Amino acid sequence: MSAPALLRRFPELVHRLPWLNLGEWPTPVRPLERLGAQLGLGALWLKQDDLSGPRCGGNKVRKLELLLADARERGCRSLVSVGGIGSNHLVATACYGRQVGLPTRGVVFPQPLTPQVEHNLAVLRGLEVELWPCSSRLWVPLALRQARRGADRPYLISPGGSSPLGCLGYVSAGLELAEQVRGRELPEPEIIILPVGSGGTCAGLALGLELGGLSARIWAVRVVERPLCNRTLLGLLIGRTARQLERLEIAVSPRAAVRRLVLIHDQLGGGYGEATAAAEAAVAAAAREGIGLETTYSGKAFAALLARAGAVAGRRILFWNTHNSRDLRKFAVAGEDRPLHPRVAQWVRRG
Repeated sequence: MSAPALLRRFPELVHRLPWLNLGEWPTPVRPLERLGAQLGLGALWLKQDDLSGPRCGGNKVRKLELLLADARERGCRSLVSVGGIGSNHLVATACYGRQVGLPTRGVVFPQPLTPQVEHNLAVLRGLEVELWPCSSRLWVPLALRQARRGADRPYLISPGGSSPLGCLGYVSAGLELAEQVRGRELPEPEIIILPVGSGGTCAGLALGLELGGLSARIWAVRVVERPLCNRTLLGLLIGRTARQLERLEIAVSPRAAVRRLVLIHDQLGGGYGEATAAAEAAVAAAAREGIGLETTYSGKAFAALLARAGAVAGRRILFWNTHNSRDLRKFAVAGEDRPLHPRVAQWVRRG
């Protein structure tokens, strides 16, 4: 496995920043020539963070390399985090937590029961995640405090792993993309499209592009309600992450990073996790190109690309696939005989 780009760019961080080698870097890029031509784009490329880790892919692996290293350095013996009952974040946290000997306790809230959610819930059971139901996201802070009680030296991971430390994983991703552009693996993109929820992927990437000298704008497609994800909150997270870099003696302008963000608000539909017709069509279109997406995050981002292709005709676009494409069915099968928390089972029956 290659070292992350942040450590290659700043090798002195090897002794200052705990990091676990969980992923496989760099993740591949490939052209989508047929679809790009259909849409009238100058070029359409795919960044395959769906292949970010050998056990479980997706955008969480980059963050977990830092967060789990920090947990181990602090002597923690378990992980506590939060997500919907079909959370990709909890799946990745539990998968890699188990690899390094840290069991996961997950505070979960209801979300629409899509096939992907049902699959992820089965995977969480197979990974022996201890689920702590919380009926509303409004009560998550209280539920997290309760979940930490009685846990064995718990390490708290914020929603989506989107803390300043976790964001450094996507600072590294921005530097990685700059390396790939310089190595002529792809042309420099003018626009990068990805979903945004808890914000860590988007915030870190904006700073990483700034450090890497790329000028791309980021189209961040909002997939959660506006009070949970907006320009103010993203700006605050970018600022906190920039201060984390400053403590590591790395200077970068948070204002410049914020200026490259374009928030897209029209793909949410009825709310978090609700499958829209546009997202379902986008997932189907991506599948014809050999790309696996889902309707909660990545499908809505791809839908934004399809809807706006005419407005960016002739430009170079990079779609950043944040979904996991690794096969997790063995965990789902392992969880079939494990009892489901009664309250979560009730949510499932209601659909």
